[in-house]
Amino acid sequence: MRRNLVFRAALCVALAAVGYVVAAGQTPPARPTGTPAAAVQSPPAEVSPDDIANFIAGLPCREDKLRSLQESKEWKDYAASIEKSWADLEEKRLLPMRAWTEIELADANAATKTVFYPFGGPDFITPFVLFPNADMYVLLGLEFVGKLPSFDKAGPKNVQTYTGNLSAALWDFVNKSYFITHHMDETLTGDKVDGVLPLLCFFLKRTGNAIVSVKRLEFAADGQAVEYALYPAPAKLRRPYGVKVEFRAEGTERIRSLIFISCDLSDGSFMKSSPIFKYCDALPFETTFIKSASYLLHYKEFSNIRTIVLAKSRFVLQDDTGVPYKYFAAAQWDGQLYGEYVKPIADFSAGVEQADLKAAYADPARVKRLPFHLGYHWSTNKDSVQYFRKKSAS
Repeated sequence: MRRNLVFRAALCVALAAVGYVVAAGQTPPARPTGTPAAAVQSPPAEVSPDDIANFIAGLPCREDKLRSLQESKEWKDYAASIEKSWADLEEKRLLPMRAWTEIELADANAATKTVFYPFGGPDFITPFVLFPNADMYVLLGLEFVGKLPSFDKAGPKNVQTYTGNLSAALWDFVNKSYFITHHMDETLTGDKVDGVLPLLCFFLKRTGNAIVSVKRLEFAADGQAVEYALYPAPAKLRRPYGVKVEFRAEGTERIRSLIFISCDLSDGSFMKSSPIFKYCDALPFETTFIKSASYLLHYKEFSNIRTIVLAKSRFVLQDDTGVPYKYFAAAQWDGQLYGEYVKPIADFSAGVEQADLKAAYADPARVKRLPFHLGYHWSTNKDSVQYFRKKSAS
């Protein structure tokens, strides 16, 4: 009984904090106040999701109303700020990541059509940069989908409030490489940014993609994903439900998919009879990516999602918060270690430090340098990444 109470307390801390650490001088911006643009109705039918995504990504728009708002000082200040933040992100993280993945993940990238990212939340950009050739990216998290904003009746001050909230929502990811759950709870509300969909579209546009369509997903009892028009959506949806964004690289015709599913991956909800388990079990993914996952896969209460990852994946790329090292038996998996392994940060309870992984990292012959930051140790850059290849995949 005591162990269960300790686990529940630890789990609550993990889900609420998700590795929240603040170093000196590193504080997120204040959340704006005022009447947000998201408070108006869903976007008019004649305004494409792609153009709305251009607007919130700080990029030029085609639609007249949006173009006129882009002439305001408020939007221009926002666009300039986003441009600078994105340039810094490209230089410090994304460019080194792209160079690294071409060499270190060449075999996975040659084979991967679908990337599976449990506990990924709205972080589309990281798997997209690491696995740039995939046809489909499937992200799962507790966050709700929400909707894109409409600026049809908005003025510059509404735009300033919305873009201020969007900047605040992105701050943790840009500065630390992951989203913090309780910060998302504050910002991704219906009267602010309204869910993860705006963030997903922001990342798609900032990586040079055009949005072709956005559809709502619900799940039948047999696990089949059923597509619906995004609007009008039911007033309240029960998990699991999701969104599917079809996109293509600017100047190309190849259509790819980004899927986000709002769901609970603990065994109490992610059981074999549940629609979301059946969907994931039938999903033909080659590669699993796991980062900043609150060490949830270390607990027996997440055994079902851990089993699916190990059974179905040909390749697994993760930090130390993913599937514990002991599950990757040498008879079944080849492994390569990168970076440096240090004990988990103080926000997480005892019991998730891995003695066997620490011992493996003590052998220099098994470890390569990691040329970019990724994960909870953002203040020290002592990051740990493991890459596993199932031997049958060779």
